[in-house]
Amino acid sequence: MSAPEQPVGLSTFEEVAAVLGAQLPQALRGQALGAIETDTRKLGEQAAPLFVALKGERFDAHDFLAQARANGAVAALVERAVDDPLPQIVVADTRLAFGLLAAARRRAWGRPLIAVTGNSGKTSVKGLVHAILVRDAARFEAESLANHGNLNNDFGLPMTLLRLSNAHQHGVVELGANHLGEIAWTTALARPQVAVITNVTGAHVGEFGGMGQIAQAKGEILAGLSPLGGRRPVAVLNRDDAYFSLWQALAATGQAVDVIDFSVADGVADGVVDGSVDSVDRPARLQARELGADELGRYAFELTFDGRSLGRVQLALLGRHNVANALAAAAACLALGIDSDLVIAGLESAESVPGRLGVVAGINGSRLLDDSYNANPGAMLAALDLLATLPAPRWCLMGAMGELGADAKRLHAEVGDYARKLGIDFIATCGEGAQATAEAFGAGGKHFIERAELEAYARNHLPTGASVLVKGSRSAGMENVVAALKVDASR
Repeated sequence: MSAPEQPVGLSTFEEVAAVLGAQLPQALRGQALGAIETDTRKLGEQAAPLFVALKGERFDAHDFLAQARANGAVAALVERAVDDPLPQIVVADTRLAFGLLAAARRRAWGRPLIAVTGNSGKTSVKGLVHAILVRDAARFEAESLANHGNLNNDFGLPMTLLRLSNAHQHGVVELGANHLGEIAWTTALARPQVAVITNVTGAHVGEFGGMGQIAQAKGEILAGLSPLGGRRPVAVLNRDDAYFSLWQALAATGQAVDVIDFSVADGVADGVVDGSVDSVDRPARLQARELGADELGRYAFELTFDGRSLGRVQLALLGRHNVANALAAAAACLALGIDSDLVIAGLESAESVPGRLGVVAGINGSRLLDDSYNANPGAMLAALDLLATLPAPRWCLMGAMGELGADAKRLHAEVGDYARKLGIDFIATCGEGAQATAEAFGAGGKHFIERAELEAYARNHLPTGASVLVKGSRSAGMENVVAALKVDASR
């Protein structure tokens, strides 16, 4: 049985005003604070809620104060006074104020938190970490916090932190970004004791302006690490990534930070151990050895830490890239002192989430690899690697990858060239930009302007027993292709 939820911090409106340096309306003095909510539809589910009037490119919640009051809000956090009887706390920027309130709750909670960032694998690593943390928390009849879905930006991260309660033993949050400075802000709010950087694979490269800028943005997480209970914070870094040395150097500046690096490739390089730079080459501290995979591409491996075997792991997740994700999760949890048996059990219990490389039964006896949730160049190549290990004929149905900027044509073409060299039998693409993939693939590649045309072609021509990868950016809507090709008995 879980411990009952008990709010931590921010129990009165006086505390809210103090955190924000704002003037408190007389009507709110002595008033207890319940929930802090940004959605008017959820206000009725809470006691004494504060409504935060956020603003975006396409909305302004200041227009909904009357609705918030009708739905039970006792006050609103606003950027400008609105002609409404609902008591209002006025601040310069509600988005920033929302983050500061979340940071105040996190400080009051004061327990260990793991933060995960990177181009690819963030959500998978978060899920693997959470699977381990849940098992550890159960020993204390407690819970562990994690983002819902991918609420990982400067709106979603505060929503997650505001859910913290005394029922939570520890937690894990995913931090995403599409511009420099965003992770620096969200890390300052989360104050993690362990920071994980998975990789740089090219996602959002068009928005950042280059791979180096992406690596810089991911490295921002290291400056926000926070010690806990006299223990130094820990950076978990991917030894196999091209930007490992950059993050390694960043971790060695400023406060003392322990580094746990991980590798699937058993590589060696100069490293940081216990906050200092090694002058002697050494293997990564956490490694996957003796890898093997079954017919679906589910990997097993020996997990070693500082040269000592912790046991053998059998993943339920598909693909070799999930071995790296599992290592990142294991390193983060070992950094918190969690027992290795719980780490292995948690890794083995984790399952894929919908749209993230799950197996679905398709028409004509086909096997669909549903990786439709999103795509970037690195993740696309990893998914093709998995497809190449599955029974032929092997098809790839690909939607365009977004946010690649001036490099879009080249990066799409590299995917087509890579698929051809892997021996993929057929590739079909749709959406602006993806034509370069089909052209680079050569004979056996087709491009369709509309996704519906690709769906119709696949339904009419899919070979019996084919292995089919379905992947694309969110804007491509490739989950519709999966829906068109799966059978009722899909799993």
